[in-house]
Order: sequence, then structure tokens, then C-alpha cells
Amino acid sequence: MTELLYYPDNEYQKEFESEVSKVKEMDNYICLKETLFYKEGGGQPADQGKISWDGSEAEVVDVQKEHGEVRHYIEGDFPEPGQEVHGEIDWERRYKHMRMHTAQHILSWVALQEYDATTAGNQIHEDQSRIDFKPVDFSEEDVEKIEKEANALIQKGLEVRKKEMARELVEEQMTEGRTNLDLIPESVDPLRVVVIGEDDICPCGGTHVDNINEIGRINIVNRVSKGENVERLEFELEE
Repeated sequence: MTELLYYPDNEYQKEFESEVSKVKEMDNYICLKETLFYKEGGGQPADQGKISWDGSEAEVVDVQKEHGEVRHYIEGDFPEPGQEVHGEIDWERRYKHMRMHTAQHILSWVALQEYDATTAGNQIHEDQSRIDFKPVDFSEEDVEKIEKEANALIQKGLEVRKKEMARELVEEQMTEGRTNLDLIPESVDPLRVVVIGEDDICPCGGTHVDNINEIGRINIVNRVSKGENVERLEFELEE
């Protein structure tokens, strides 16, 4: 089992030391005893970066959890099992995802509070991201209001805390409609949650900033109907 060094609240570390626990050169991946690389999930892409050892190195191009393993897909040299390696994540990519994912939480929270809109899905990217909401039929004025309220909230500079919390407490404290806990297996307890300020509690395994003022300004750039009562908002961030 790979130890996730970024979990639950260590997203700002950029380098780490580890040991190779498995090598599958034919399938282009290795496993490590511990890692800082974020595995794809929750609408957030995997981290990228590199690992190096004894004058050799490889690019980490993807990280996936498959069959219970955290698999680092690499290009370049392959280490041997038991090899001590040094890992470095692509910090610029990671930090963009951290800002984007936290912005997604802000937009989802505002839409829930203002329009009782639940988040049906999301996809984070470095430059532009999207959220699907239901059951809603936003007008242009609604979209402008969501953007305005989200940016006003960011200006408050609220702390973002990432921690583990007993599932029972999450169920008690989380606002109805914030997320569908039924999609998370009952065996997952405690849950890793992201808490913004004092009100927004949401189970999430993604990487996030420590204060929402790091997000910058949110610009909603597009609204797309995705079927009956489902609206997609696409957004970008300014520094």
C-alpha cells in the first residue's frame, strides 16, 4: 500500500524520497512505498513530474490507482525494485490544479446556497474547468450573480482546512445537497473533508490551497445546457 504523502493536508511539499516497491516495465509503470504524486480522481488530473536515482531519471506522465495500487506511469529509465529514488512534482501544474479545485468548491457552494443547485460532476484542468449543476435552468443574470458572489467570498480570505472526519459527523454537519455521500462506499470512514471557513464542509480527496485568496478571480466564460435541468458552467482563473 502506497503512503500518500500529500494526504490529508500536505499539498505544498514539492520533493520527496521513496523506495520502489514494484516495477512493471512492459506496462510502463512503477509503484513506490510513498508518494507526493496525486493520483487522478474526483475530476482532478494526476500530477506529473520526475523521479531520479544514481544518475538516471524518468518522467512521471500519469498516476492512476488500479487494482489497489498507485501506479506511476513513466517514460525514460526504469529503476529496479528496492531502489531509493528522489521525486519532484511539476509544481506549476499542481498549484494550478489546487487553485482550480478550490474554485470549483467555491462555485458549487454559492450555487447551492443561491439556487439549491447540486453539483452533478466536475472536471478540473490547468487553464479552464467545468461544473455540471442540477436541477437548474440558469439565466445569464444567474450566472453573473454566481460569479459575483463567488469572487466576493474569495475576497474574505477564508482559511481552507483539509482533515479527516468521522463519517457520522460529516453526515450531521454537511449541508444537504453539497455532495452525494451514497457514492462513497460505507467502508470509507473516516472521510477526508475540505472545510472552507466555518460553513462549507465537503468530502474530497483532491489538492487545495490553504486560503481562498490564493484562487485569484473566477471568470465564468461559458454556460451550456447538458439536458433537462442540467447546466454546465465553464470557468477560468485570473492571477
